Amino acid sequence: MLKSFRHFVGYHRISLSIVVGIVLYVFAMPTPWTIVASLPIILLGEGIRIWSSGYITKNKALVQNGPYALTRHPLYLGNFVIGLGFAVMTAKMSLIILYCVAFGMIYFSTIAEEEESLRERFGQEFSEYARQVPPFIPRPTGITNSHMRFQWERVKGHREYKTWLAIGIFLVLMVFKSYYVS
Repeated sequence: MLKSFRHFVGYHRISLSIVVGIVLYVFAMPTPWTIVASLPIILLGEGIRIWSSGYITKNKALVQNGPYALTRHPLYLGNFVIGLGFAVMTAKMSLIILYCVAFGMIYFSTIAEEEESLRERFGQEFSEYARQVPPFIPRPTGITNSHMRFQWERVKGHREYKTWLAIGIFLVLMVFKSYYVS
């Protein structure tokens, strides 16, 4: 039962995240100040995603360099920080809490499902990596000099521009709501 729930949530995480975004937008009361205050948070989150995307080689090798030396799921950490920025933008503590709970339910199920797959694919190599690197909260040390380097081609190949587009659209909607609806 738990495994099927994790699989469902993992498979539908983007759709579920969109629903959370819609709820944030509908109940938001953004102000110019909360919009400006949230921008550095959102940019930090996207910076984490870009950094992570520049290292990831999906299904080819177990990436343990760059941000993956600090946390096993830096893309999801970036997603959390971006979403937290938008939750702050709503100017409602209840929506910030709702966002954090929803993110935890969606992404910790996704992480469990993904790690099961990684353990099957990479075996002992992943188990050793998992013992050394935390799943979500980055460890303060861990970046090592390695053969693998950041590549913009990977960022492009993983279509990070879709995240930029989503951030831009949500930002425009929140600015619109701040000035014309609230």
